[in-house]
Amino acid sequence: MRSDFTTPRSTGQLIVGPVTAPDHSTVYLSAPRRVLGIWAHPDDEAYLSAGLMDRVVRAGGHVTVVALSDGEAGFPDDDTRPIGARRMLRRNELRTAMSEIGVTDLRFLGLADGGVDDADPGAVTDALVEIIEDVRPEVTVTFGPDGITGHVDHVACSGLATQAWRLAAHGQLWYAAKTERWLQRWRALHDRIGLWMTEPPNGLPDADVLTCIGLGAAELDRKRAALDGHASQTAAVVAAFGEDDYRQWIGEETFRLPTAAELVETGARRALAGSGVA
Repeated sequence: MRSDFTTPRSTGQLIVGPVTAPDHSTVYLSAPRRVLGIWAHPDDEAYLSAGLMDRVVRAGGHVTVVALSDGEAGFPDDDTRPIGARRMLRRNELRTAMSEIGVTDLRFLGLADGGVDDADPGAVTDALVEIIEDVRPEVTVTFGPDGITGHVDHVACSGLATQAWRLAAHGQLWYAAKTERWLQRWRALHDRIGLWMTEPPNGLPDADVLTCIGLGAAELDRKRAALDGHASQTAAVVAAFGEDDYRQWIGEETFRLPTAAELVETGARRALAGSGVA
């Protein structure tokens, strides 16, 4: 895998590592010093942004990870552990995973797994605004409005994080995404193992990519170790993929900017929710 950030539309100041410029020359740009990730469940952050977080930390920056829920629903139906034990396990897995890439600033909001959309949006948004004002991130990273897979918690997380970012008005907002090219490459394997819990992601055209991070060997090793920290969720996926395919599958992270229409829609949707109108 490539070890550089490549982007057809670079913002010019927030990318770490070598970047391919429009004239195909290589330029070096600085990393964001402070990154905030807002995610629905533990392990979302590792799958979608471990490489980004790793580069920021190794460049001397600071990363904060917010888990809206503890992911307590992510177990087989025959798992006999009480909800409290599941919550504690998933929180400890997040701590273990993030220790592999040097991230120690973890915030847990404790919303119900599968019920993020049922939480009081005003209270959650206020909590996220408080975190943004505390962290002062240059970049906030979260799901796009489609939640990548359409998972209801992912979609709700996107709306809550976006509205909090709008209100706090600090730094850039990046949406994690999957490219059309990546989806096409892995389509047959996804279909074979029935990967998606809801629906496949909407592929992102290359022209809409802000940053695509290809992980080098050492970076991939650290991301793989972070995902091992989430063993209750990742072990079965690794077994289904096989180690070689799994390492290639996790070796790329893609981000885009929100569109103006998405920001307007998020504001209107939250205003409607706050009015009590269904």
